[in-house]
Amino acid sequence: MSDTNGCDCDVLVVGAGPVGLTLAMDLASRGVSVRVLEARPADAPAHPKCNTTSARSMEIFRRLGVAAEVRRAGLPADHPCDVAYATRFLGHELGRFPFPAWSRRYDDADGSLDGTWPTPEPPHRISQLYLEPVLRRHAMDTLSIAVDFDAEVTALTDRGAGVEALVRHPATGSERRLRARFAVGCDGARSLVRKAIGAKLHGDDNLSRTRSVYLRSHDLKARQPRAAAWMTWIINDERRGNVIALDGESLWLCHCTLRREEAFDATDTRAMIAQVIGAPVDVEILAAEDWTGRRLVADRYRAGNMFLAGDAAHLWIPYGGFGMNAGIEDAISLGWMLAATLKGWGSSALLDAYEAERQPIGEQVSRAAQRLFAEQGRVRLPAALEDDGPDGDGARRAYGAALLATDKAQFNPVGLNFAIAYGGSPVIAYDDGIAPAFEIDRYEPSTTPGCRAPQARLRDGAWLHDLLGPDFTLVTHGRTPLSTAFQAAATRQGLPLAVVDISAEPQAAALYDHPLVLVRPDQRVAWRGHAPPAAIDALLERVRGARQQEARS
Repeated sequence: MSDTNGCDCDVLVVGAGPVGLTLAMDLASRGVSVRVLEARPADAPAHPKCNTTSARSMEIFRRLGVAAEVRRAGLPADHPCDVAYATRFLGHELGRFPFPAWSRRYDDADGSLDGTWPTPEPPHRISQLYLEPVLRRHAMDTLSIAVDFDAEVTALTDRGAGVEALVRHPATGSERRLRARFAVGCDGARSLVRKAIGAKLHGDDNLSRTRSVYLRSHDLKARQPRAAAWMTWIINDERRGNVIALDGESLWLCHCTLRREEAFDATDTRAMIAQVIGAPVDVEILAAEDWTGRRLVADRYRAGNMFLAGDAAHLWIPYGGFGMNAGIEDAISLGWMLAATLKGWGSSALLDAYEAERQPIGEQVSRAAQRLFAEQGRVRLPAALEDDGPDGDGARRAYGAALLATDKAQFNPVGLNFAIAYGGSPVIAYDDGIAPAFEIDRYEPSTTPGCRAPQARLRDGAWLHDLLGPDFTLVTHGRTPLSTAFQAAATRQGLPLAVVDISAEPQAAALYDHPLVLVRPDQRVAWRGHAPPAAIDALLERVRGARQQEARS
């Protein structure tokens, strides 16, 4: 594919993981041509890294038309998604958080911690092993997306008017050059794009060490002594870890945490698995990966025409799948800005807002994950934890109750999904309102600029966000003259603007406490008011980045 400027595509995405594929799909939905380059061959075996897709990510997949297929992938329709805690997989249970099978996720009240969240798309327990193929199929079926496997980017140069990539194909040894207007690094922890833009990671470099083992075993399900769970945390004084059911039958992921004095090269994988399981079991090791828990965030997310998203920009302990899901939010935050710039209604200064908005969130979410990790480790293990008899039973009851109280936020992160607000963005028109304070497990809907626009169930059973346009949307309480002024100004500036009237929707109207709320393409509030501002053109120039551009020129 080639555009009129002599580029092979509008945007070059480096990395075909969930973040890169989501970005490509979002860009394509906005009429942007994309080429995705992935160093792995197309038939490379996947590794089940992230195992939770957040409610916010599922909302994004809903807008991209893939949520239903993602929901059906992974565990069987009737497999419970409970989170259990045990001394060993075959040992004593300490407690659990019940979560229903995915087929019951659309029930009005499923009784789980996240069953009443204000969203049509609650979290989904799915391994990246199954998520990635769904996204890959949709991307490869989209005409404006080209996905190249066995394509390793070895050099990336910003030429001012665009980016040039040197691409090597390991299978053949051949090389070629590709040109694009922009390039985005979704290429993980060892990101070449991060190196190309000169970004440095800062934070905490060694919080824990873990060996993750992808294995096949029919023995585990047959010998499981308790009700099935999606994830079982293992806690004892010999080996900590957890066991995740991937397909509900024979595929599992076993995380084995190393003790402080241990080294990766001096540990035996099967011995560690036996310590987590509680006995030797019949397992086939399919893959193993050693990793170090970190809290690292890049000091910059952009240089010129090159950007970072996902693990290329931030790395942290994979609690709750926070890393991948933050990367998916990176993708849709950047996607609309790139598309607006390419289409001409957004200015190049709009792209400065990406780093201003998302880099502080990388810091915020990484620290939240680190706190959860530290808090779980502070619950002291009683000496009698694995003892049989009354003393052991009492110790397990007390410890299990303390553990569930401490760990509850990890599995009820409603605030992490919906309450994160952008502060200090150059393209958001702030007012005197203050966004609700961020807490992992608290959410107060707010139309304060920078917040996620409140979601609401409509009288016909639909959801408000489904009515929002693909670009900017003005949510109104009727009052046609008020919206007419906005539409006229948007037309003058070439800004795509939809209007949604919620005056006949009591629940939505109660949440939208201003009669005019301007919502961005990423469902963030850009401005709110009781009447159009006198300088309405200046407002729209600000939210599309043109006002900053003029100030610089």
